[in-house]
Amino acid sequence: MKKLSILLLTSALAVMVAGLAQAQMADVPRFDSNGNFGSARVQGNAGTYQHRQWLVVDTDPAGLNCRDTRGTVVLTLNYGSVIDSVFENAQGDAIELLPDGPWLRAKASLLDVLRQVTDEIAETYTCYVRANTKYIAPINPSNSHFDNGRKNRVKDKN
Repeated sequence: MKKLSILLLTSALAVMVAGLAQAQMADVPRFDSNGNFGSARVQGNAGTYQHRQWLVVDTDPAGLNCRDTRGTVVLTLNYGSVIDSVFENAQGDAIELLPDGPWLRAKASLLDVLRQVTDEIAETYTCYVRANTKYIAPINPSNSHFDNGRKNRVKDKN
């Protein structure tokens, strides 16, 4: 009887730990059938949370246009750059839904800039990119090697 009790207790603990591990998996923003992201917020267990990092997937050799609030291109971003969502406040969203589509307000570092159109020199830039899968992809924070918008190098074990 004692062995059965220990076996049942061990099994119950294993199920509980497996459930907790699954609850810790991160999700990423969803997109619609046109590839448009409607929000940079993700549903979690206790409400929504802010999704922070995005990968530039646009392979155009001229780079991905990043615009100011007037729609003027201020810089272009390199393919493979990691950009950060910019949220106005804890409840806000970094994606603005405009008539021509959704736009992500993003912060890019100087290293991500392919071409600068303005005379402004800065270490980081805040501008808008189209929030569409043709141009950007959300980075899953639980499976990435990125930290605070900076690429961490993974050492080869060979």
